[in-house]
Amino acid sequence: MDKIYFTVNGEHYSLSGSDVSPRTSLNDYLRNYLNLYGTKVMCREGGCGACIVAVSQTHPDTKETHVFSVNSCLVHILSCHNWDITTIEGIGNKKNGYHAIQTRLAAFNGTQCGYCTPGWIMNMYSIDKRSNKKLSMRQIEDSFGSNMCRCTGYRSILDAFKSFASDLEPELKNKVQDLEDLHKLGCRNTCERRCSALDEEWCIINKKSDTLLAVGGDGSRWYKAFTIKDVFKILSKEGVDSYRFVAGNTGQGVYPITTEPRVLIDISSIAAIKGTWTDGNLVIGAGITLTEVMNEFQKWANENEDFAYLNEFYKHLSLVAHIPVRNIGTIAGNLSLKNKHNNFPSDLFLIFATVEAAITIVNDKLDKQCIDFQEFLKTDLTNKLITEVKLPPLPTTCLIKTYKIMARAQNVHAIVNAGFLFKLDTSNKIVSTNIVYGSMSPTFVNAVQTERALKDLQLYSEESLQKALSVLNTELSPELDPPEASPQCRKTIALGLFYKALLSLCPNVNPRYKSGGTELERELSKGTQTFDTDKSIWPLNKPVPKLEALSQCSGEARYSCDVNPGPRTVHVAFVLSDVSVAEIDRFDPSEALKVSGVIAFLTAKDIPGKNTFTPTNVPWQEVDEEILASNKVLYYGQPVGLIVAISHNLAVSAAKLVKVYYKNNKAKPVLTIQDALTAPDKDKRIRKEVTTKATDRGQDIKQVIKGALSIPSQYHYTMETQSCTVIPTENGVEVRSATQWMDLIHVAVANMLSVQQNKVEVIVNRVGGAYGGKASRSSLIACAAALAATACGRAASLVLPIDTNMAAIGKRQECLVEYELGVNNSGVIQYLNVSYYSDCGWSYNDTAGSAIASVLANLYDSSRWTITGYSVLTDKASNTWCRAPGTTEAIAIHEHLMERIAYATKLDPVDVRIANIAEKHSGIKDMIATLKYSSNYDTRKTEIAKYNSENAWKKKGLKLSIMSFPIEYSWNFPVTVSVYHGDGTVAISQGGIEMGQGINTKIAQVCAYTLKIPLEKVSVIGSNSFVSPNAMCSNGSITSDCVAYATLRACKELLNRFEDIKENTNEPWEETVKKAFEKGMFMKLRILILN
Repeated sequence: MDKIYFTVNGEHYSLSGSDVSPRTSLNDYLRNYLNLYGTKVMCREGGCGACIVAVSQTHPDTKETHVFSVNSCLVHILSCHNWDITTIEGIGNKKNGYHAIQTRLAAFNGTQCGYCTPGWIMNMYSIDKRSNKKLSMRQIEDSFGSNMCRCTGYRSILDAFKSFASDLEPELKNKVQDLEDLHKLGCRNTCERRCSALDEEWCIINKKSDTLLAVGGDGSRWYKAFTIKDVFKILSKEGVDSYRFVAGNTGQGVYPITTEPRVLIDISSIAAIKGTWTDGNLVIGAGITLTEVMNEFQKWANENEDFAYLNEFYKHLSLVAHIPVRNIGTIAGNLSLKNKHNNFPSDLFLIFATVEAAITIVNDKLDKQCIDFQEFLKTDLTNKLITEVKLPPLPTTCLIKTYKIMARAQNVHAIVNAGFLFKLDTSNKIVSTNIVYGSMSPTFVNAVQTERALKDLQLYSEESLQKALSVLNTELSPELDPPEASPQCRKTIALGLFYKALLSLCPNVNPRYKSGGTELERELSKGTQTFDTDKSIWPLNKPVPKLEALSQCSGEARYSCDVNPGPRTVHVAFVLSDVSVAEIDRFDPSEALKVSGVIAFLTAKDIPGKNTFTPTNVPWQEVDEEILASNKVLYYGQPVGLIVAISHNLAVSAAKLVKVYYKNNKAKPVLTIQDALTAPDKDKRIRKEVTTKATDRGQDIKQVIKGALSIPSQYHYTMETQSCTVIPTENGVEVRSATQWMDLIHVAVANMLSVQQNKVEVIVNRVGGAYGGKASRSSLIACAAALAATACGRAASLVLPIDTNMAAIGKRQECLVEYELGVNNSGVIQYLNVSYYSDCGWSYNDTAGSAIASVLANLYDSSRWTITGYSVLTDKASNTWCRAPGTTEAIAIHEHLMERIAYATKLDPVDVRIANIAEKHSGIKDMIATLKYSSNYDTRKTEIAKYNSENAWKKKGLKLSIMSFPIEYSWNFPVTVSVYHGDGTVAISQGGIEMGQGINTKIAQVCAYTLKIPLEKVSVIGSNSFVSPNAMCSNGSITSDCVAYATLRACKELLNRFEDIKENTNEPWEETVKKAFEKGMFMKLRILILN
């Protein structure tokens, strides 16, 4: 057979190798072939959850139909044979009605930018469909390690989903009823169709010996095997020089595959490597998924005492990846990854090695080889298939503990993982031990010397503990493995885990130390918010979902990367420099241009106008930053060229084939502030931004405190990466950008194309997260896309892959702080000298250097402070604003200083803060007192002190901080309000950018309130440079206020115009509008708010 069959949202599809490339993902197919843009894409590694869809499939072994969630970015489309796929569009939409999950999330205000929303909903939909009973709130909350949101803080999302739980709290239940009564968000009728396997006529494979073959246009081959014999027949035919087995393909998320082998063999339907059975051992088919093996662990642990230890393994595996990955990732896939990359901290490998399990491998002659896990690491798996893992039964005298120490609570690999097996006799003497560590080095598995040292010792004795720790300290020698934690850190963790294991197992432990053996259990998230609303001024302060909430929840909201101008659209990818400081000698794009579907390679020489995306006639831009490096390369990852191709994936892969040759690249790059401060050319790299001198100095100096603080850089991590689509028009170009700053793009694109500004139109409907990263930096993407569009005469789309986004685009400015201060015994600052250095990257554009000084005082008395601020140039991408630039750094600095003072003087940190508050802000002291009282601060502080004194290893803390945020209304944002005579409806367009803050909803409420019309009569149109020319950047937390005030002014002016034609004050709005139209009144008003 040469076709696969599947459904998407109930519609039948079939594919062959000539229809798609074998390397096409399910996500690519949904978005690029079916134009189902509700399913988003970001990381392409299964880490963000934006791409999740639901799948219904018949299990090849059990023949049962089950529903599960998958990351569509990881799944090959040719793996989807006999799948019933449901996307966000398939569960509810504006036309057919919305699903209860969609309406509930909208009602709970669970969307902001909305880019991540479809993935959240589809994961919830899948776990609800998979469960045969109502889930608890805990089960629901623990099911979303797969999904990230950068806007909401998660609480509103989780509250919405937990409102479906069986143990729903009365408070949440009431909220559900109140919200649904208030907003009347209806749910479509429950779908009665069977969400299971395909109709019988689509099940075209009757014999498991029928292998599927798809051949790509590039000669790549995709096979689907149904038996082990199939696998080796294929390998015999195709050879073993370039092949890869595919099941869930989740390894792509750990080690991205940049170049696929020639042959891909799908082994996910081989029944012989599925299931579990016993032969004295528990035998687990290597082809079962992690979700399935977890279920089997629970079953066998509960049914057979000899396998009770599998409960520990179940708990450990619940920390591996997340549910959609575990739904398709297999045992064999995980272990194969460990075999290929020995430094991969595989938790499966660790737990199996802990109990001395065995692994079975089959070769091309179908000979079986059963080996231990130590030997497995050194085994060449070429022309071999992992078929099963054997777990031994263990008596109750065997004690097992496993651990996984992670950087966060879910969905991250181990910093260190460890497994301990102690076999004891009846007197608790150690017969043997098995001590296994991950993340030490590629070759380290067992702590053999420590195992030997413990033999015949009493497990629960000080002697055993000290001896083990002493030997372990010598035996463990972690290797340096950037960017992982330092060797010393990992070694310390490893030693601590051994001690933790003993504490947890020991029956009699001093109560003060017992908490060291317990694990941190994250409580169910919970929060409350209360606010007053005055119904007399509704809809102004009426609590309503955002205007676009339901369109975001149904996937109907479109973003820049969703724009589809037509089949001739080209896709663009940056070619990045792979050196830091050099000059470009020449390019060789020949290998890239040989690839079928690659259209062009563009460099700075192809730019018709000015090669800059930061024109200096726009505010805040000091330096012309090049779109494509023309000669000098200033940082690693700088764009030097563009590849234009017929698909995104093709452009990205072809860009890696372009060879760039450099000259004069011997200079060592300056990468840190410390490097810049000692560099030979430091005078050119360091610019003083501000000096604020003290006007007073106290004399009561009892202590002097000196120190330094490093505030690291930060990636913006927007769920929608930088993206732009540019469409050539008869007048010029239409730029559909994900930007916070239309005006900058408007000027930059016109300058780059050497055309008048009126030939360029910038349109922004919404942005999928920004946080400052899409202010000036979005101009680079827009200019590059515009260059490709005009060079090729076709619409061009540029969507940055996450690695390019991180390499080419700057981040939050790193800050180094040095200080000296003197205080009295009450913690009052007598003098403070502080100097800070902001890492700007290679240019001074978007510097936060002066902003830090302006807000550093916060609410404190700064009369005795001397502040000096510097901007520093390094050989990195030009850094930029990021979420409260300047303010964040300033607060970090003064809060650090207050904590240092409290520690040195042994005073309560709150008392230190109060003692330093400026007299002009004395009112904040009353607020602090009120907050302390309402939060039971003093009582909780006493209880915490008692807890900490009683627990040596686990501690609690309590923090109260103060901050002020500067608001400066200094930008200009146009607002246009139009009234339509046919029905009296109103449309608004404004110069701000909707990026999740609800700006559209706010101005609609202001408009409806001012005109005294229903909110439903108001709509907001996306921002564009024609209606709102010269609009400033949406940042500084002031855009909503500015456009709301402009809307108010515009609406009041309209009412003034209508005043003369109204016959009475109670005249219906529609009647007034009709009269205005009949009198020829122009019912459109534009207001521009200036400083």
